[in-house]
Amino acid sequence: MNLQPSQSRRRPPNASLSPVIIPNDLIIEVLSLLTVKSVMRMRCVSKFCNSLYTNPIFVKLHFNRSPQQPHLALVTTSPPDTLKLVPFPISNLLENPPITLTDDPCYVIDNYFYSLKLVHRVIGSCNGLICILSYSDISSSFWLSFWNPSTRAMSKQLGFNFALFSDKFNDPTSFKFSFGYDNLTNSYKVVMLKFQSDKLMIVEANIFSLRENVWREIQNFPAVPFQMLRFNHQVNEGVYLNGTLNWLAVFDLKGTYVEVIISLDLGTKTYKDIQLPPSFDEKPYVDPIIGVLMNHICFSYHFKKTHFVIWRMIEFGVEESWTQFFKISYESLNIHSSFMGRRFYLMPLVPLYLSENGETLVLVHSLEGQAILYNTIDNTAQRTRITNKISWFSIKNYVESFQHNS
Repeated sequence: MNLQPSQSRRRPPNASLSPVIIPNDLIIEVLSLLTVKSVMRMRCVSKFCNSLYTNPIFVKLHFNRSPQQPHLALVTTSPPDTLKLVPFPISNLLENPPITLTDDPCYVIDNYFYSLKLVHRVIGSCNGLICILSYSDISSSFWLSFWNPSTRAMSKQLGFNFALFSDKFNDPTSFKFSFGYDNLTNSYKVVMLKFQSDKLMIVEANIFSLRENVWREIQNFPAVPFQMLRFNHQVNEGVYLNGTLNWLAVFDLKGTYVEVIISLDLGTKTYKDIQLPPSFDEKPYVDPIIGVLMNHICFSYHFKKTHFVIWRMIEFGVEESWTQFFKISYESLNIHSSFMGRRFYLMPLVPLYLSENGETLVLVHSLEGQAILYNTIDNTAQRTRITNKISWFSIKNYVESFQHNS
């Protein structure tokens, strides 16, 4: 059988191929489904592809449609006085191989725009952006920077303020910052809380919009956040969830402290108080904490020096939806009575991440050199094996994105 095309159908040897034109709309559709790394590789294909990763419409579309692979920004301070934020896939953490983090100079948060010696703190993460607070004791000033670990893009200094110290008794630790996203105006925002008077329990609140690059006063905080009562603890900072920032706080009712969650809607700038689980009636040695696991507000605490308990709010803001999520014995976590002295109970055990299948819960404690990987199925635990010294309470969860400061 002759499989050769007939002479009449053969293309003349000197005929040129017609160029294939792919519509821009189709390019956008395809690239919005790829990972950040894959899209970045396409930047050299054309000017159009190169422009996409900074286009706000594509950035939002990609964030909503692409596979969001959870990461951690691991915080290390080695060598001393050098802050490093090392992007690290959570899947690698869960596999738990022995790891030494790469010594990449791109991960060093340096004094890009300032010559004086500075202090840097990671204050939050949202939609793939990490918010960094920098301040100088010499000039009594502070500012904010925003870093995207996926694109390695660092913003300019924003939110500059030269009135860090209102008087000689204040220091930078008396200012508390939290970071989130305002769904109403599609803008990233930072909230700053500061004691106006610790005797009267008055807490001032200011909010910063990245889009406007300006600080504005809002209504005073209606309670006292735990993080302002425990300046040395790097927990109970504002927790972001679906357009709100949430703090564990206390009301002073005639000398009696009542714990509550205060939720601030970043769009309307209004507060709402949320009651804690009804069975929480024991006053533990260590403060309880709140966090987010699998897109739910969670409340956790030590229970009778034998267990660690986590509650989950199924429907945000609905107090009747509190459900006990985990009750884990310290024995299952390989935390034995010989280790659990008074210092253990003065420091919180913090849930950091729960895997998508619900099988692995990552916990951190300041007295542990490594994170704890707790298997919820067989009730066993192991420690991570990272050789670098990690500031576990400072690390933040993030997902890969093209988000930038706008």
